[in-house]
Amino acid sequence: MNCATNRLTVTLPSVRSLSLALAAAAAIASASFAGDGQEQSAPSAAEQRISAERARILEQYLIGPDAAASLGCTIAWQTSIPLQAAGSLRMVSSSPEAVLALDNVNDLTLVRPDSGSRAWTASAADPIDRVIGLGVFAYRSSSETDTRRIAVMTDALFYAVGFDSGATLARGRFRHVPNTTPIQRGGFFMYGTSSGMTSWFNCATVNDSRAAAVDAFRDASPVVAAPAVGEDTVVTGSTGGGVASLSADSGRLNWSRALLGPVTASPAIANGTVFVASDDQYLYAFDLLSGTPMWKYFTQTPLKTSPFAAGELVLQDVPGEGLVALTQKPESQPGGEVRWRRESVAGQPIGMLGGDVLFWCAKGRMATVISLKDGQTVRTIALPSVEHLAADTIERGGFVAWNADGRVEYLTPKQAVAKN
Repeated sequence: MNCATNRLTVTLPSVRSLSLALAAAAAIASASFAGDGQEQSAPSAAEQRISAERARILEQYLIGPDAAASLGCTIAWQTSIPLQAAGSLRMVSSSPEAVLALDNVNDLTLVRPDSGSRAWTASAADPIDRVIGLGVFAYRSSSETDTRRIAVMTDALFYAVGFDSGATLARGRFRHVPNTTPIQRGGFFMYGTSSGMTSWFNCATVNDSRAAAVDAFRDASPVVAAPAVGEDTVVTGSTGGGVASLSADSGRLNWSRALLGPVTASPAIANGTVFVASDDQYLYAFDLLSGTPMWKYFTQTPLKTSPFAAGELVLQDVPGEGLVALTQKPESQPGGEVRWRRESVAGQPIGMLGGDVLFWCAKGRMATVISLKDGQTVRTIALPSVEHLAADTIERGGFVAWNADGRVEYLTPKQAVAKN
């Protein structure tokens, strides 16, 4: 597909120039307000202009320097994605290989993760397609040289796009139509289907390579939540209450369990344990290798949000009960071991911040840091310009923020800066 034209490009100053401008404004303001110990008078017109200029500079950031520091990061770069008139940014997928930004007419921009510079913008799918997944995968060409391509997955079609050019190189249809967002593992996208399957789509060969039933021993039920992928295991739940562990390489069934209610949230995998929230009002913990039930925690309401594994705990939001933290591997506690409870936290947990958990609320545009030790609120960080925040995407401890207006910002962890 051809590169898009007639774009509105907004050029942002570099992070370095913004930082220098802030430093200059601060220095001038400090000199202006320095006195001889006498009582300070009201700000002069010049001082007001300096304050206004500093505010204008800060407004250009999605996340300013102070807020970035509260997240344990510094600003690596911020860029602006070129949009057509009245266009908007719709999806951003980031990895160590590339930051992929997709707009509302399915024009794709590749941003280099090390510098934030834009490599190209091209049409990645038909404007009417609903893109549900983006990723970079290795492709072995006829010359036996490993190259990279970009996978663009819609709810009906798959496109393979050239990493260096943005040109569409292959296109195919699904034999097993996706019913969930996909999870990428190497050159495969794995997803659930309405027919009760977990399907593997091979991005290099552009076809469904294998599929396995979730409800292996009873009538198939739709899968509505993305699978959880461990190192060599895929775990999926169905609306019929089935839970299946499958080999990530072969699709072979490792084990399956039948719960008493639908599974409508993605499982979580951590420390050799699978955690599954069900409409039957239980949070389950199964041994990852054998499927042996380890414990199950009973609640008063159906569970429709995914558990979140953090350190040695697993967190589950329970309507009417609040946020509940349980020990992942309690000793002789078949009903689970609650470590603490607190009122529900707005938003969803997106990652760890040191020994704490970071929750992001897109509606309120607020980040909340919760102590993993006792569940207390450590701090809240207002991010009024951020519509989406993702963690651990380019490097562990980093964040990618973006807004529909096309701005994308990458925060790198402070420890990574110190090593460079």
